[in-house]
Amino acid sequence: MIYNDGKAGFLTMIIGPMFSEKSGELIKQCLLSQNYQGKAVRIYKPAIDNRYGDDEVASRIGLRMPAQNISQEIDPALERQILAECIEEDMVAFDEAQFFSPGILPVVCRLLEMGKHVLVAGLNLDYLGRPFGSIGQLLLYADEILVKKAYCKCCGRPAMYTQRVIDGRPVTASSMSSLVLIGDQESYEARCRLCFVKD
Repeated sequence: MIYNDGKAGFLTMIIGPMFSEKSGELIKQCLLSQNYQGKAVRIYKPAIDNRYGDDEVASRIGLRMPAQNISQEIDPALERQILAECIEEDMVAFDEAQFFSPGILPVVCRLLEMGKHVLVAGLNLDYLGRPFGSIGQLLLYADEILVKKAYCKCCGRPAMYTQRVIDGRPVTASSMSSLVLIGDQESYEARCRLCFVKD
């Protein structure tokens, strides 16, 4: 993590497939800044993701930190709320950012203009291997990009894809279902480029 002196905003993007500890990296950076630099930190997460409760963000290896649930539809009113809540914050983080509407982009840009260190963690690709949500646009503004890897469920190689599965079989474009399905190991697997099934 690069030190931010508060004179200019700094955007850290944390991307990768499921099971790559994106949330863990976000929590770790927030805790380090809070505990060792004395920074004021606030974390937001989309209300749609309630796997670990409504008032905290958690990683699979056990890291946890308080977080505020907000609507994934970021409209101008929610943008104003976030900006008002973060006036005194040094670091503002958004977990599972692929679920947020395109309104996440102006919020992040305004926070950067306010001199905040912003962390955004999310899936860069959906279960069909396509860019997910506004993550691709946010990457264009990043000062730092951390690409996290998981391990392929099939062969153990480094994985960059998230494969949706039903009864252990890959869901493909021809059998496509809803883009958003909140789930865990029962619904998704990390896959490498060789084992990922798209069609």
